[in-house]
Amino acid sequence: MIIETGRVVAVEDSALWVQTIRKSACAQCSVKKGCGQALLAQMGQEPGFVKVTFDATHSPRYVEGTFVRIGIEENVMVKSALLLYLLPLILMLLGIALSAQWFESEAVSALVGLISLGLGAVITRYILEHGAKRSELEPVLIGPAREPENWPSVH
Repeated sequence: MIIETGRVVAVEDSALWVQTIRKSACAQCSVKKGCGQALLAQMGQEPGFVKVTFDATHSPRYVEGTFVRIGIEENVMVKSALLLYLLPLILMLLGIALSAQWFESEAVSALVGLISLGLGAVITRYILEHGAKRSELEPVLIGPAREPENWPSVH
């Protein structure tokens, strides 16, 4: 499980809004510092805000400003990355290959490739919004945490 520490910025009846600084995933990733996300984190990228839902009958008593630990399963990250990147890419390449067989124009192949890429993005969005169980994609509340030593002073 990928675990992040964040600060509660808002409390709702069955959810917490948590401000996070995304660094745990970078430490666990095999690419380490060779990707854009790690570079943006080093440059002081604005923090992310995550809505963490919980069962209202087991309502935790957190207030704004307290720190919590939230987590998401690694397999969810891998499946999401594959879906987000590979599906549109495969559809684009398939569209280019098929249009190259049917048409002799490179411009038509390029246009079909862009249309296929857009179609892949639309299908991916639909799958993420309607096809997958939302609870599997959402982070879970693990519990309270101490303020990290390197927590930036962002507003």
